[in-house]
Parts: sequence; structure tokens; C-alpha cells
Amino acid sequence: MGHIGGDPLRIPKEQFRSPEFLKGFVGAYGFLSPVEPKVDREESELLLELADLFSDGRFREAEAEIVNFIKRRKNPVEEGVEPKGVSPALIFQLAQLYYMNDRTSDAERAYKLAIKEHPDFRRAHKYLALLYAGQDKTKEALPHLKKAIQLGEADQLIYGLLGYAYTQQAKPLAAEAAYRQAYLLNPDESQWRSGLTLSLYQQEKWAEASAMLGDLLTVTPESSDFWKMQANCYLNMEQPLRAAENFEIMRLKGLADASTLHTLGDIYSDQKKPVLALGAYLAALNMSDTLDEERSLRTAKILADYGAPREASKFIAALRKKKGSRLTRSQQVKFLLIEIKIAKETNQRAQVGSLVRKVLILEPMNGEALVENGLFLEQLAETAENEEEMVSLQGRAQGQLKLAMKNEDAAIQYLANRSMGQMLVRQRDFAEALPFIEKAITLKTSDGLTRFARQVSVFAERQQERRERERAAREVLREEQDKKRVAEAEEEKTKTDEKN
Repeated sequence: MGHIGGDPLRIPKEQFRSPEFLKGFVGAYGFLSPVEPKVDREESELLLELADLFSDGRFREAEAEIVNFIKRRKNPVEEGVEPKGVSPALIFQLAQLYYMNDRTSDAERAYKLAIKEHPDFRRAHKYLALLYAGQDKTKEALPHLKKAIQLGEADQLIYGLLGYAYTQQAKPLAAEAAYRQAYLLNPDESQWRSGLTLSLYQQEKWAEASAMLGDLLTVTPESSDFWKMQANCYLNMEQPLRAAENFEIMRLKGLADASTLHTLGDIYSDQKKPVLALGAYLAALNMSDTLDEERSLRTAKILADYGAPREASKFIAALRKKKGSRLTRSQQVKFLLIEIKIAKETNQRAQVGSLVRKVLILEPMNGEALVENGLFLEQLAETAENEEEMVSLQGRAQGQLKLAMKNEDAAIQYLANRSMGQMLVRQRDFAEALPFIEKAITLKTSDGLTRFARQVSVFAERQQERRERERAAREVLREEQDKKRVAEAEEEKTKTDEKN
């Protein structure tokens, strides 16, 4: 969105046929001696004779007349006439005609020759800059634009071109100053308004840029670039719903592409408007001839993460319908993991188990799926018919989490250790839970988990103390039982001895 309207400041050749151009093209010489070379009487007469050809646009004939004049001056046929050079002013006029006749290389050489002969030739600098600008050679144009301004040139075109050159060189502050001057001289020229707007935009002057874009859109309401740029201004001004209005207008006008609709969906997701977000995402999906799977994954995840499981599910269903069986194994796994999240949020326990199994068939060691399977097995243990089954399911759940801990991805290790710690806490095994929680904290610092660890530590300490007391009590009881058994044995022995 950084560039306005393709190349809005490219100089059309028609500019060189404008009345303003032609007026200067055949203007008088001599009264601006510091910046314009003088012409002699013969050259002045020639220019007057060519005035009609200039005004009628008969540039090839005018070119031929000047070329013949220069040849006669340099190689006179009359006896006794000395060869003479020609004024840089006449060379300049020839350069103009070369350009009008599409001989740009010849025109460039002639402009340079005129400047060489008269370094302060203001118009030669100006029109050589125009030639370069017409070829998009802004780097070459820039020094001649500056020189022309130093010599007193101050029309809107020269300042507008200077702004364009600075824009191409990523100097938006300088571009703004030049465009403001051009805009001041002609506020109705759309190119200068566009250029000024772009320079403000590049400097992140969002309020000023959005206001200028509003003016531009009243003149060019079909410009998708302007709508997008203004929307981006609103987003940077933290006015997302105003940005959404722009995208909705583009949508109504048929100017919105898939990328625009995705951005609109993201805005609605951020604003907790899942139904509107889904509509934008589905419109983007339907518009795309080719499917960007990674973007679609991100879209489904956004909907799921922002608490819109139903909309996320509808989007994935539409995506599967469009993509069919062409999803790669990795993409299938990613979508299934999102669907697991959706099933969990909608309390579809059986669906969670089914989806987890599908993932583990595709990727048996997928860390996220192993964690989800461990949590699923723990839930099954809660509804086990007997203690033996419960213990078995809990053991399997912990086994899945321990497998996930072996994953190379630190994020998966964190998830697995945290889940194991939380699972053991739920089972009231605080002392066993604490090492896993502490390990998770080393993998990813979290204030919430740190507070949780402190709480678990207190319970673990109490649990450990209670276990120590229970162990001590058992030891005392065992000792008493051992003494009792010894006493009974001794008593029995005594009775036996007495009988004997």
C-alpha cells in the first residue's frame, strides 16, 4: 500500500506539447542573460520564421530547418563568409525538437551540449530533467532539477518533479517540502496532491495523510490504493472500525481483493465480531482462484483463538470443500489441531478423541497431539467404571505427556511439562507435580505459572510434612507391633517350657 496508484507521477509526453511548454519553447531571448544564452540576429530571425511550425506541431520540419541552418553556419557555401558556431540557445531548441520527434538519445546529447556551452542555462537544465523523469531516471534528473531551481525556475512542474525524485530516493521529508510548493502553485493538480499525500504517508503522519486521501477520494472514488492507504492510516490511528468502513466500501464497489477481505476479517475478529469476520473470510476464500493454505490456517486459528469456534468450524468446512484432498499431510495436521481446539471449547469430548487419533495416525510423535491425547485420557479416567480402569487411564495419560516432553520443540516441552504438573495437581499429587511446573517455568517465564508454582510449593511442603508424619506414625506402629509379636513369642515360649 506504500505506492499511490501505480506510477501517478510519471511524466506523460503530452506535457511537452502543453501550451505552457510551447510558450517557453519559442520564447524571446536576451533579457535573462544570467540564465539564458543570447542569440544573434540570424538565429533570432530563424526562430521567428519557425514560430508557425512550432505552433502547428510540425516539429520534424522545424528540426530540418535548424539542422540545415547549423550546417550552413559551420560550412558556409558563400565565398568570403567565415564559418560560425551557433548559440547554445539554438542547440537547446534542436534538443527540444529531437525529443518531440522521439529521438531521446539525440535530445539528451544536445541538452548536455547546450549546458556545456552555457552552464547556467536554466531551461536546458529543466528540460533535461524532464527528459530523464520521462524515462524514470530520477537519480539523473535530480541535480538538474536542483540547478534549475537555483537559477530561478519556480513553476509547479519543476517542484513536483523534485518531490517525485526525492520520493524515489526514500526522502519523504524533502519530498513533502517540494510537493507542498508544487501544490501551492496549483492545488488542483492531482499529481501534486497524490505526491504530497504519499510523502505524508511515508513519514507516518497518519492524520494529515488520511485527510489528504479523503480529498483525493472525492475526485477518484474508484482508486483502491487510496482506500487501502486511508484504511491503513485509520489502523495506525487506532480507529479500526473506520478502516473497516473503507474496506466495506471497497467491497461494495467491487474493488476489494482477497487480501483486503482477509484484513477486514482480521479487524472484525479483533473487535469480537465473529459473524462479520467469517463473512469477510469466506468472501476472500471464494474470491481466490488459488488457495493460500498458510493464510487460511492463520484465519481459522484467529477465529478459534478469538472465541468463535462455530465460525472457525464453518470456515474449515468451506476450506475443505474448496481444497478437497489436496492438502498436504502437514496442512491436514494443522487443521486437525485447530479442530481439536474447537471441539474442546464446544465440549465435544468424543470428537476430541476422534480428531486426536487422526493426528497421531498422520504424525505419531506430534507433540501437541500427544499432549491433547494425554488430557483426553485424563478426562476418560474421571468417568472410569472402577479404580483399576481409572489408574490405567491415568498412567496412559502421563505416558503420553512424557513422550511429548521428548519433543525437540521447546514450546511443546513447556506445554507437556505444564500439563503434567497441572494434571498431578488435579490428582492431589502436589510434591510430584512441582518439578514439572518448575521445569515449565525454565522453558517459558510466566507470572501466572510462577504464582501457581508458589501455591503448589506450599501444598507440596504440607503434603510432604503430612507424609513424613504418616511415615513416622507407621514406623511407631510397626515398632509397637514388632514388640508385641516379640512379647507374644516369648510368652508362648515360656508356656511351652513350663509344660515341659
